[in-house]
Amino acid sequence: MLPSAPDDSVLRDRFLQGFAIGESTIRACGHPLPTVLWISLRPDQSPLEQLPNHADQHLVVAPPSADLRAFSALSEHHGISVLLPYQRGKSIDTLRGLEGRNKLWPLVPSIEEDVKATVEATLKAGWDRAMVVVDPNSLEATLSTTFVNHYKASGGLVESYEPTAVQQVDPTDDQRLDRFRKDMTFSWAGTVVVADQPDGPLASRLRREQRDGAFGGGAPLTPNWVYLSDSDALQNLPQVPWQQLGLEHPARGDNWSGFEQAFSLRWGEAPDLLAAAGYDTARVLALVEAAPLPVSDEGVPDPMGWISPDQDAIDFCTALVQRQRGESLRLKAAASDFRLRAGMTPSGRAAAGLLKTSPSDRMKDDGKRVDATTG
Repeated sequence: MLPSAPDDSVLRDRFLQGFAIGESTIRACGHPLPTVLWISLRPDQSPLEQLPNHADQHLVVAPPSADLRAFSALSEHHGISVLLPYQRGKSIDTLRGLEGRNKLWPLVPSIEEDVKATVEATLKAGWDRAMVVVDPNSLEATLSTTFVNHYKASGGLVESYEPTAVQQVDPTDDQRLDRFRKDMTFSWAGTVVVADQPDGPLASRLRREQRDGAFGGGAPLTPNWVYLSDSDALQNLPQVPWQQLGLEHPARGDNWSGFEQAFSLRWGEAPDLLAAAGYDTARVLALVEAAPLPVSDEGVPDPMGWISPDQDAIDFCTALVQRQRGESLRLKAAASDFRLRAGMTPSGRAAAGLLKTSPSDRMKDDGKRVDATTG
């Protein structure tokens, strides 16, 4: 199933671009493409109503960022498994509370894996004392508590003059902003964690004030900044006197490089995790169809029962051979480590570290920057 609202066209097209690259790897192994019935799904439509009631259906692929409650109901009503190609953030948080999650199969890692990598890189840089500030209207605000929890559990100290560790500051509230500015200066914390887009109103105002020497005990050289934004938003950071750290790429699988090369060659641009989810989806469907379905403990066909998350990952052509022999396997995937389990997100390898400024700014800065990664 694919989202069909006008605003979903970019989401749908990117998923299908990745799916097409996955199909090319299936053909390269001399295997027929999987039989797929494509169904468009509007936001106001129930997947239960849209799914044709055929007795031979065993697997449904949900749209990216699907309503998990709706697909859990579909799974329970039809008794079929649901592949969730791309569920991130709040959409995946719903999974833990669903009774029918034993037939829901996420393909990509949780954003929490990216936050963990950012925490690890922050502490590796020696930044073990920080204040955390969020724009309550930013998407990054939802990640601030997760960062704080992992940061403190790993030995970091969060300073705050508020009842909570995360300090919310509306950038249009001059009084609240002034209070945080004074708190930051008084604490002499060497790091500030900014839960806002780099060009967001809060980040832009704090950046301007630090450059002017009005924010932070050691301005303009400190505090250092940690961003909780996604890696795409951090590609063109402005030049600043202090160091900036954040996510370099989200958690992904060991087959990313091969997928990235094939995707860039065909489409003339770099892929993202959504495209990788489409790529892996095509290959999963081919493996499902490559042999008769395993039977679950309940005695019913289990389309995902051939996955063995603890085995060593293997290439796709080898996986096809093993699947045709009725063997269990773990595929070397692009979007995750493919340690797939029903009702649980897989893991992957994320990288975070000190971030370079934008290309034009690096020329002004003589390119003398230091990079550090973790994953």
